Amino acid sequence: MAPLSITKKKILPIIFLVLALLLCLSFVLNNTQKKEVPLTQHDYSTAYQQKFIDEIVLEAQALQQQTNLFASITIAQAILESDWGRSDLAVDSHNLFGIKGSFNDQSSTLPTDEFENGERITIEASFKKYDTIQESMVDHIDFLNGGTYEAVKTSTDYKEAAYALQNGGYATDPHYAEKLIELIEQFKLNKYDQQRSLS
Repeated sequence: MAPLSITKKKILPIIFLVLALLLCLSFVLNNTQKKEVPLTQHDYSTAYQQKFIDEIVLEAQALQQQTNLFASITIAQAILESDWGRSDLAVDSHNLFGIKGSFNDQSSTLPTDEFENGERITIEASFKKYDTIQESMVDHIDFLNGGTYEAVKTSTDYKEAAYALQNGGYATDPHYAEKLIELIEQFKLNKYDQQRSLS
């Protein structure tokens, strides 16, 4: 009986060691699977962003041919102002550019962030409500026909146009032009710009 008892004592630690190794392997595999999730989310996000660009790029290019406003600027503004078409204002009112007021007697009242004396505050404001995204884009061009935005359409590149928008008073955010330029360069939106003939 003694030799059998010694064999059991030798086998038990081996069994415990094998179980411990299996637990460790299971832990490693679970962690590896969890790390794959952000990659999937990133891919989805990129696809969503390109889908939004594709939805508005042809209209932005057509409007550039009519007005000389860089398509890249129009697209960057739509991205920034509407959070890639996902903001409440964009979803409910097709307003991609955060333009205040009413359109065909239609408007929506929503909270918005503004900058006063260098501080960000939230106010309630009335924004234009459109039936379609195309109406929003055409009205955006009409809005920029004001005298303070003339430099936007006579600018020689998207950077100049971005600063012309900010200097014209389009937004109270002191970093508005920088944000537009960053979007254009990050997503290479200037590839959508058409050849322009300034007259």
